Amino acid sequence: MITRIRMEVMMEMFQKFVTPEQRQLAFLVEKRGGDAIIDNGQVMKELSEAEALISAPAGMERRGPAKKFDLVEIQREIRDDPAVAIERNAELFDRMFDNQRRQIQEDIERAVSREGDRIISAVTAGPHERILDSVHIFPLIIISFP
Repeated sequence: MITRIRMEVMMEMFQKFVTPEQRQLAFLVEKRGGDAIIDNGQVMKELSEAEALISAPAGMERRGPAKKFDLVEIQREIRDDPAVAIERNAELFDRMFDNQRRQIQEDIERAVSREGDRIISAVTAGPHERILDSVHIFPLIIISFP
């Protein structure tokens, strides 16, 4: 019961994250026949072209060469079991995640080291180094006396 409710909440959340472009493409797919279009190469090509036009920002052209339409590759991706796709992408995800984790760890170590050095230099500094002259009074004194 609780799992079903959580799934419903997650599905509602995912629906909120669907972009207008994705909604427009979903409408085009339903209009053309839904799942039945997978085997129709001409309709798949038209939808691929529509996706290229829809996903380009308004007033902007796509930069770089357009991705070549490959009906067999698209059909394979659609028919793939999600578990297989997840497994296939898991290695790449793990590598990217490890790189990101390592970069964050290095940034934190650098920041901690820098702050530690700053604290040590403030503690070991003499009293003359702790004076902050934000007003710059010394040049005024020299100018005042001829």
